[in-house]
Amino acid sequence: MCHDHCPHPVRGGAPLQELTVEIPLDSGSMPAFVALPEAIDSAAGAPAILLIHDINGPNDFYRDLARRLAAEGYITAMPDFFFRQGPKPETRELLRARMAQMSQTDTLADIRSTLLWLRDHEASSGKVGTIGFCMGGTLVMLAASRHPMPHASVIFYGFPYRERTLMAPIMAGDDDEAAGVESPLLGFWGDGDAGVGMDNVAKYDALLNRYGKDHEFVIYPGVGHGFLTFDPDAVAYDASRQAWARSLAFLGERLGTASTARAGS
Repeated sequence: MCHDHCPHPVRGGAPLQELTVEIPLDSGSMPAFVALPEAIDSAAGAPAILLIHDINGPNDFYRDLARRLAAEGYITAMPDFFFRQGPKPETRELLRARMAQMSQTDTLADIRSTLLWLRDHEASSGKVGTIGFCMGGTLVMLAASRHPMPHASVIFYGFPYRERTLMAPIMAGDDDEAAGVESPLLGFWGDGDAGVGMDNVAKYDALLNRYGKDHEFVIYPGVGHGFLTFDPDAVAYDASRQAWARSLAFLGERLGTASTARAGS
């Protein structure tokens, strides 16, 4: 289910510069894994990215992604958005139960705090983007209509429409949510993703078009949910390679290039 392990880590898992920090919140703080580029221009700073994990939480797969983004020149922060609910449980049912306990209001406030932390980081250029997967992709869509507004938002298999609950009453496909989107969106899905439903993606696409929102959605044939992989032997490798390259190009256009972040190296 989504990304619960890391089959092909970059550099064998070797770090660039990494640390664990506490992101200050309105009340208390939230732990986050941070990966930094090897060199940052002291004058220009580096663009930054908020990486939002899936239902599995901040595991090796997402730490690897943070390192990959840092290698491209981005200050990358991956908070533990389940810090209030506790560590990862061992069964799929309990994972879903833990996610159901999350308060959408609290999580969106946590995202806001992290975006501000990245914007104001001493090495930041002030340009901040988001990238999220599954649950994280859904949160990226919601963050795209809130302040501080990300300069770029990348969605991997997020849910524009899903079950509405007391803890999570807002859907990205709600009319007022779509109307409020101001961050440019780039989204990826596989056409075999029955959980999200390509009809739901098409409906959201049409809604954003109605409001004239800057977005591009890509649907890859023959792959399903959670398809991103860096394993060249994986079935979804070609789609993954294309999606990752498009993500980096989009982030570079909107946030600044890796060469800017590495100008001091």
